[in-house]
Amino acid sequence: MSEYSRTMEKAEKIFGIKYLMPWQRLVIANIIDSLELNKSEGKPVSAPDYDDGVNRGRQIVLFPTGSGKSMCFLAPALAMSGPTLIIYPLTALINDQMRKINEKGLECAVFKGGQSREEREENFKKLGRGAKFILSNPETLQDSRLLERIKQFKVSHIAVDEAHCVSEWGDTFRPAYLTVGNIIKFLGTETVTAFTATAGKVVLNRINEVLFNNTAHIIQSPADRENIHYSVIYAASKEKALIRLCLSERRPLIIFCATRSKTEMTARTLDSYFRNGTIRFYHAGLTKEEKETVEEWFFKSTDGILCATCAYGMGMDKADIFTVIHLDPPAHPENFIQEAGRAGRKGDKVRSVLIWNRNDEEAFNKDEDDERKRVMKDYALAGRCRRQILMNYISGEQPYCSGCDICDAKSGNKVFSVMENDTASVLEFIRRHRLLYTKNQIMNILTKEFNRMDLSLFGQNLWEVSDIEEIIDRLIRDKKIKTAGKLWKNRLYAVSGKSKDVKGIV
Repeated sequence: MSEYSRTMEKAEKIFGIKYLMPWQRLVIANIIDSLELNKSEGKPVSAPDYDDGVNRGRQIVLFPTGSGKSMCFLAPALAMSGPTLIIYPLTALINDQMRKINEKGLECAVFKGGQSREEREENFKKLGRGAKFILSNPETLQDSRLLERIKQFKVSHIAVDEAHCVSEWGDTFRPAYLTVGNIIKFLGTETVTAFTATAGKVVLNRINEVLFNNTAHIIQSPADRENIHYSVIYAASKEKALIRLCLSERRPLIIFCATRSKTEMTARTLDSYFRNGTIRFYHAGLTKEEKETVEEWFFKSTDGILCATCAYGMGMDKADIFTVIHLDPPAHPENFIQEAGRAGRKGDKVRSVLIWNRNDEEAFNKDEDDERKRVMKDYALAGRCRRQILMNYISGEQPYCSGCDICDAKSGNKVFSVMENDTASVLEFIRRHRLLYTKNQIMNILTKEFNRMDLSLFGQNLWEVSDIEEIIDRLIRDKKIKTAGKLWKNRLYAVSGKSKDVKGIV
């Protein structure tokens, strides 16, 4: 029996894995072959007489979210003489993986910030008893004394999970990520695998440079998640669009926001409408205890709404999330795909919704030279298959679109428009009632009309006069409507054209 077969036999017994996807088998086989080569011949895995000379022991693996990346480093660890070091970006991921490993009756050593000396020693005792896994993060591994002791246990394999963080975070607010390549060299581990769900060319090259000195073997499976339906909602009032979505979309549901304050404000706003205890928020500013409480609540929830920053998500294995809403557009498509992929991890049909408005367009216009931001703007505004725009950036594959609002509209012979829905309704009302009403009159009329529609749909009034005022003021600034004088003093009228002819967001 081959070493691969023996490994998979153990994995089936412990993890209950009866079948692996071809890409998983390839990654695992490369890890095991690398270990066997080093053990039997003592050669570096890049030795020219090893197969075709490709450095298969040092891999960058790109699998879509929910496709079983963790099994690629958990399964081989069972057959290794030394432990597997798994480097995570977030404490929440460390805790989540520790829980899964312990549930299988296995031990793992965990090294993270805030541990006492006694806690550290207890984890070294676990390694002394033969624990197969070490879980840590880049910052903790800056401790040279800790690294010296870990090195004594002869780490067989290093797995860098969510490796896009090397590029996304290492060059900005977490410089410890830029030292992971040096950590690998110090430990003397030849077999190293970096895993990520999303990496365009820029991110991929940076991972390869920092971790592998540009010598990695790259394995990329098809990137498309066919069960995700992509759509964009154009709304001048994002808050009202969000409330509508929360009332209509399937839960559990995640709302991603750009800032900590936005998550808290959004959660409070939603709670004022729902008043049923189903809304909470999560961000990096919470205490450890607060994070764990929210994580446990959401993991068990069947109808919860979680408002979160990017601090929640990576590697979180909640299988029954049905909707992901982006209240703020991520700066990069990698982040968007990662976050959209939180939904549907067990294959259910799920929805990814981006709420976009004129303010987003103006913000993205300021960075026209940033290719990744151009892709996100294109995704929101181009009017082409949204799935294909994402795949063009990530992998170049040409998938059949299994669901996006653009392709849905084309199949139904509908004309695509990027005008904000609420703005279009206000503009059309003013066009049809040229010079009949003042601004204040229109605000009162449309507030009642919008609420009448929402009341019939959702059983709640959502709109306030100030919401309509904001839309009218934007239309005036953009010179789509004007205020008349003389006989029609203070009455509003549309400048020209029809709603369907308006180009761009008004």
